[in-house]
Amino acid sequence: MIRRWLETVPLLALAAAGHAAGGPLLTGVVEDVDAQTIEMPSLPGGWQRRVEWMVQEGSQVEAGDVVVRLDPGDLIAQEDQARTDLEKQQLSAARRVDELRLAVLDARRAVAEAESAVRLASLDASIPASTIPRLDYDRYQLALTTARKELIRAEAQLLNAREDLADVIEETSLEVAQAEARYERIRNALDATQIRAKKAGFMIYGDNPFNGRKVFPGETLHTGSEIALIASREDLQIRFWVHEADILDVRPGVEMLVIADAQGAQPFMAKLDWMSSQAVEREDWSDSGYFSAIAQPVDGVPDSIWPGMSVMGEVALPETDR
Repeated sequence: MIRRWLETVPLLALAAAGHAAGGPLLTGVVEDVDAQTIEMPSLPGGWQRRVEWMVQEGSQVEAGDVVVRLDPGDLIAQEDQARTDLEKQQLSAARRVDELRLAVLDARRAVAEAESAVRLASLDASIPASTIPRLDYDRYQLALTTARKELIRAEAQLLNAREDLADVIEETSLEVAQAEARYERIRNALDATQIRAKKAGFMIYGDNPFNGRKVFPGETLHTGSEIALIASREDLQIRFWVHEADILDVRPGVEMLVIADAQGAQPFMAKLDWMSSQAVEREDWSDSGYFSAIAQPVDGVPDSIWPGMSVMGEVALPETDR
């Protein structure tokens, strides 16, 4: 189809620019520079996952719309277990902290009682020895000494209880935080199985790198594989693949006539402004190497051109190169 278009489309634009057709033919695709690329996320439980559902290709979507759903696998069960573990951890932490807070209250009450006992014993021990029997005086002194020792012991127990409480609060806070992090990680992973559009545009399915065909629901893809794009017409460019045999005739600065492989699409001029320095293989095409190249429209693109369209570019060679 592309070749038929090339034979029927007038090349007036090339002639006006002092160029002529007859250069290499480049295969390419129209791209949105700011397109949202949807890739297979890295999720717990495996290095690949099945695409369960996708918005129909070509559909218009708005920011926030769910456009891809992935098979959650065992993430739902993991999320339930993580939530249960978190609740248990929170209850256990609260129980341990409450027990030690009660122990601190008991220790404070014991200190208050010991302080009261010291005050009472001090009153009795302050009675002069000359005014009471010696036996009573000695008994009062012993009671004061005992009360003071009991106060020291009660204060030590209160200090220990407070230290235990502080240690358990820190320990249980860490345990709860770890359980919360585990739950949040699984929750986020489960949320990530529903991929949303970050911009308004329309859906373009990605290419499966192993067979060169479009990605469709039901396929299992590796982590990092491109699933789809969400593109618009706001900022378009054309990506070409240059065969290694044509590298001498294709370089930044050359102009080309771009024709879309779609009925009714109008041709337009573009100028190459970037090319990769290393060729890569495209196994679904041939064993040869191909350089990636980017071309920018010279005077914009016709309304009939949309991202995702396959195009052919015919490089315009100067008359001296013909």
